Amino acid sequence: MDPVTIAAAIATTRTLVKSAKGVKDIAQGLDHLFKAQEEEKTAEKGKPKSRTQQIINIRAKEGDEAFDDETSLGSVAADVLEKEQIDRNLKALQREIDNKWGKGTFEKIKLERSKRIAEKHKKKREQREEAQRRAEEEKSFWKKIALETVKAISVIAFVGGGIYLLMYLKDMQ
Repeated sequence: MDPVTIAAAIATTRTLVKSAKGVKDIAQGLDHLFKAQEEEKTAEKGKPKSRTQQIINIRAKEGDEAFDDETSLGSVAADVLEKEQIDRNLKALQREIDNKWGKGTFEKIKLERSKRIAEKHKKKREQREEAQRRAEEEKSFWKKIALETVKAISVIAFVGGGIYLLMYLKDMQ
């Protein structure tokens, strides 16, 4: 989870909440926020994740190699402090939304979003299963066509061979 992206999404959404007349006015901000929370971004090697990590590494007298080490004091402290800051900002956003549109609105938004995501995944799974079923039916169809073609060729060859044999025997007499 990229703390800068999440913090920016929270700040944007909080600004939108202040001027919004309806929940639809903040939908895009909430969408960016939820996506940022779900995505896990990988940081570049050898570079700090945030300014907080830089400061902690300097004060702890850790070198640049500590930025890559997930167990270094700077990395652990930065992760914990950034998570706490994000949690505080998220709670503030939740309070602002609940104050403006009624208690429990933010939780209803999160619940409805999770339901819609589950429905979306279910539809995708059903579409994949349907496509797989169609592919199997098509494969079966072509197998039947091939089998019937082989049967027809065999019958034609048998009849043709029989006619040839009869003509050969007739010529022999």
